[in-house]
Amino acid sequence: MIKRVFLVLIFSSGFFISNYVKAQVEITSPDTTEVIENEEEEEEDEESAEFDSVIVESNGPYWDFLRPRNFVFDTSNAPANQYYNFWDTVVINPYKKDLKLMEDTIVLPLVTDGCGFHPPAIGDLSSTFGFRRWGRRAKFHFGVDVRMDVGDPVYAAFAGVIRIAKRSADYGYMVLIRHDNGLETLYAHFSQLLCYVGQNVNAGDIIGLAGSTGRSTGPHLHFEVRFKGEKINPNKVVYFPSGSLLSDSLQIDKSCFKHLYEVKAAKLKIKTPKYIKARKGDTLYRISREYGISVKRLARLNKISTKTKIKRGRKIRLR
Repeated sequence: MIKRVFLVLIFSSGFFISNYVKAQVEITSPDTTEVIENEEEEEEDEESAEFDSVIVESNGPYWDFLRPRNFVFDTSNAPANQYYNFWDTVVINPYKKDLKLMEDTIVLPLVTDGCGFHPPAIGDLSSTFGFRRWGRRAKFHFGVDVRMDVGDPVYAAFAGVIRIAKRSADYGYMVLIRHDNGLETLYAHFSQLLCYVGQNVNAGDIIGLAGSTGRSTGPHLHFEVRFKGEKINPNKVVYFPSGSLLSDSLQIDKSCFKHLYEVKAAKLKIKTPKYIKARKGDTLYRISREYGISVKRLARLNKISTKTKIKRGRKIRLR
């Protein structure tokens, strides 16, 4: 009899412990039901939030429990409203500005009495800004990758407000901060977020822990610098070997975005076939306009004169 009671007590305690652990996991585990399948498509399809007060309930992913209940953020208090006319907590680049064509020059004071600087992470760069090999093809890398161990702290680079804190397919757990100085910085591949949308942060505040979530080959921090949605080479802002700021100000003009021409050219090259068959009525000029290749280059590639008449069905080399 005593033995039977003892077994019942063990079974009951195991049942309660199991339910307790399950409840804790449900509270603390990330919500993975709203995973963004494609970051670029998200930026194209999502509509921007209205420019008014945002009321946030504490019923979202686990990092939202850091936020005070019924938290209210008045977007009229968003930083750098002289450069941004709305506040979007979902879309990374809702602004859709072609800054490689900008005519004016803007000088941003990066650090002021109320806005200091802190390196976003401490570590060596494993990948820098520019083209890099991704499998068989070259892919443009719009940030820098800092080697880190899982759980290492990641810091806000400047003072500002958290605009986005979420999970995406490519970036994994990520944070985007709009800063008082006009820049926006993006941090990706966290193992855990320690901030929430609408939170004010100072330079050096810990916003999350490093990890390898999303499209990542190992633990690191992916760090981007943006202005009005377009990426700027972070090496123009931070000297990463020492983690120091290059200058107290940053001059922004169209030269900061000339890499976008390289990206556009690379995309066109991928879409352009190596050969085509000429259609009825085709000329070198018509083909050059259709594929964005000069008549002289077409003639050189095909070892013909620029005045050569193209017959229907002729094989024309494009690249």
